Amino acid sequence: MIKLQRLGHVLISVRDLERSKDFYTRILGFKVLEQDPQHGGLFLSIGGLGNTFDLFQCTNPDAVASSDADLAGRNGLGVRHIAFAVETEDDLRDAYFALQSAGVAIQRAIDHVSQKSIYFHDPDKNLLEIVWERPDALEIFAQGRGDEDKPLSFSR
Repeated sequence: MIKLQRLGHVLISVRDLERSKDFYTRILGFKVLEQDPQHGGLFLSIGGLGNTFDLFQCTNPDAVASSDADLAGRNGLGVRHIAFAVETEDDLRDAYFALQSAGVAIQRAIDHVSQKSIYFHDPDKNLLEIVWERPDALEIFAQGRGDEDKPLSFSR
């Protein structure tokens, strides 16, 4: 059984990143953790947690959000993926093997520096992520993660 702890974060594509940044920070009270021009994202937080809501500039507002295997290729408006958090790195490893045992195809397993993630689709092709956030993730965000997105492998 996979031991999900909480909703980790939601990543959405928006029409105007600065307008959305203003809305979510000024009106809803999110805090900016990092604006990462290299990866195109704005990482927001509430409740003293790491990134809980991510905004990315939409490159094709007329496109429908796509859930194909190319994580970078989904460029329509809307939800790009939903992440569920686990408490420990061991829980992430266990989730990886539980997904495989259930016949769920893993799209990617990535070390994002501030967190480690497994990406996969639900039966309707919605992209999901299980994420383990490093205990010092907030400090990593403050320094600028330098996301390297290294492939991640697990062993039993």
